[in-house]
Amino acid sequence: MYCKAVTSLSDPKNQKISGIPGKLSIAAPFPESLFVGSRTNSMQFSSLTNRLSRWQWAGLASVFIIAFITAFQYPVSPQVRDPVPISNEGSESAGEHASPATPQVVSKFHLLAPASGFHFRLCRLLASAMALGYPVPTLNGWMKEGELDASKTHLAKVRTVMHYLNNLPPSSDDDLVLMIDGYDVVFQIPADVLIERYFDVINKANDRLAMRFKGKFEKEEDMPRLSILFGPEKACYPPEQNRIGCWAIPRKLDIPLGAYGPLDGNYAHNVPIWLNSGTIMGPVKDMRLMFAATLDLIAKRYSREGDWSDSDQLYMSEVWGMQEYSRTIAEYQEYFHGDIDINTIWPTDYEKVLPDIAPGQRTEYHIGIDHWSSLFQTRAGSDHVLDMLTFDQFHEQDNATTYATVHKNAASLPNFKPFTIDLPANLASSITRILRMIEPVVGTVPSITQIRLETNLVSKEVYGMFHSTGGKDYLDKLWDQSWFYPYVRPLIEAMVPRVSEQPIGTADGRIWVSSHKLAVNSTEAHSVADAGAWADIDGGWLTWDHLCGKFEKEVFEGYTPPMDD
Repeated sequence: MYCKAVTSLSDPKNQKISGIPGKLSIAAPFPESLFVGSRTNSMQFSSLTNRLSRWQWAGLASVFIIAFITAFQYPVSPQVRDPVPISNEGSESAGEHASPATPQVVSKFHLLAPASGFHFRLCRLLASAMALGYPVPTLNGWMKEGELDASKTHLAKVRTVMHYLNNLPPSSDDDLVLMIDGYDVVFQIPADVLIERYFDVINKANDRLAMRFKGKFEKEEDMPRLSILFGPEKACYPPEQNRIGCWAIPRKLDIPLGAYGPLDGNYAHNVPIWLNSGTIMGPVKDMRLMFAATLDLIAKRYSREGDWSDSDQLYMSEVWGMQEYSRTIAEYQEYFHGDIDINTIWPTDYEKVLPDIAPGQRTEYHIGIDHWSSLFQTRAGSDHVLDMLTFDQFHEQDNATTYATVHKNAASLPNFKPFTIDLPANLASSITRILRMIEPVVGTVPSITQIRLETNLVSKEVYGMFHSTGGKDYLDKLWDQSWFYPYVRPLIEAMVPRVSEQPIGTADGRIWVSSHKLAVNSTEAHSVADAGAWADIDGGWLTWDHLCGKFEKEVFEGYTPPMDD
C-alpha cells in the first residue's frame, strides 16, 4: 500500500508550512506519484528538485530534524500495569514455532506474600525468589489499615488474598497460586522444581484417594481429591485439642511413629500431621473456594474475647478438619450404615467438639498436608532433623546420580547406622543451569557436588522453602549459609530480563510463566534495581529501592541487626 498525498505540490494554493503562504504542507511532503515505479520516481524526483527553492528544502529539512530530536528527548516509557489486568490476559498458546514435544498450554504461576510493611526479612524472601526464578511477587495487604492490616490481625491475610483471588478472571482458574508468609520464609530450590514436586505430590495422593473412596460419593464435587497443599505442623495450633482441626485428621501416614525421635511427649518428636497456614499452594479456583469457606467460618465464629480468634490457622485447620471428618464418616458408612460411634473412630481421653454441618453443606475442599516437606519445611520442632548436606558421592552403577552419606543420629535411635540420601536429578539439573547463567559474569561457579543443601533427614527431602515458625534466629543464620547466597546479586541480575518473558518450566503438560511482569520492559531490565513487587490489586509497583534499598547490607552482606524475636 502506498502513502496517499493529501495535497499536491503542483498546486501553489496548497504549499503551506506552519501557516506561512507558499510553503510545503507537513501532511503531504511528497506526491503519490513519487512511490510508483523506480523510473517514474526518478523523473518525478528530478522534476520536484527543479520546482523547490532552497528555502522550501530548508523548511522540509527542519521538519525532519525537529522530529528526530523530539524522538530522542521523549522516548516511549514502559507502561506500568497493575497485576490483575496482566493476569486477565488468561491462558495462551505456546506459539506456532513450538516443537511437537513442547506442551501447548500456557498457565500462570502466582506468588503471593502477605506483608504490611518494610522489613529486611521480606527483602531476603524477595531476593531468594528472584534469584531462583520465581514469579514477580504480589504483596497482599501492603500498607493497609484496620482489618486488612496483617500487623494487627492474622485474619488480614485471609481477606487480602481472597480479594486478590476474587479479582482474577475465570481464565485463571487453573493457574497455580503459592501463598507464603512475607516475613519468615526463604526459598531453597528453583521454581521449576517446586512446580514439578507439587504435581508429583498431589498425583500420588490422588491415586491413593481414588482407591480409598471408590464408589463412596455420588457427586463429583464431593469426591475426595488433593489440589491444595499446606505446610506441616508437629503440634495442633492453636492448642485446643477438642476442636475438629486437631482430632479428626489423618494419622495413618507412611512416616512411622518414632521416626522423629522417641515417644517421650516432646512435641519435636511428633510426626508432622497437622496443618500450618503459612505456606499454601494450589489452583486458583480451589484456593478461592477454600478461602471463601474460611471467611464464612470467621464470620460465624469470630469473637473478640476468644484467645485465638485472630489466628488464620485456627479457621483454616477447622475447614480442613470438617473435610477429614466428612471423608471418614463416608468411609465408615459403607460398613456401619448410620450407626457410627465417633469415639470408636477417634478415641480420645477428652470430650470432642463435633462439627455443625448442615445437610448438603460442602465440606470437600481438596486440602492436604505436605507431611514429607517436599515443598514446605516448617521449623517448629524440626531443628534436630535438619542438616546441610553435600551430595558429592556417586553411585557405582550410575555415575550421574549423586548422594550424601548421613552420619547424624537425628532421632536418637539406639542402634543407628549411617544411611544415604540421593539428590534428585531434576534439582541437580536446575541448580546447575542457574549457576551457569552467571558464569560469564562471576567466573568459575561451583558444581552441584560442591554446594550444600539443607535436608530433612527423616523425610530425606531437600526441602523447597524454609518457614521459620516461632523464633527467627534459625532463619537469620540460614540466610548466608544458603547455596545461592554468594551469588544472589548476579543471580537476580540474570533473572530480571527473563522473568517477564521466559517460561519458568514445564509440568502437568503445561508451560508455566510468571503471572505478572516487571514494571520495566524486559529489554531494559538488567539490574537489582529493576526488581520489585506489586502491591495488592490496586497499589501499583513497588521498586526494589523503595522496598529494600535500606536493607541491602542485610540482603547482600549477610548482616543481621539485633532482634528480639
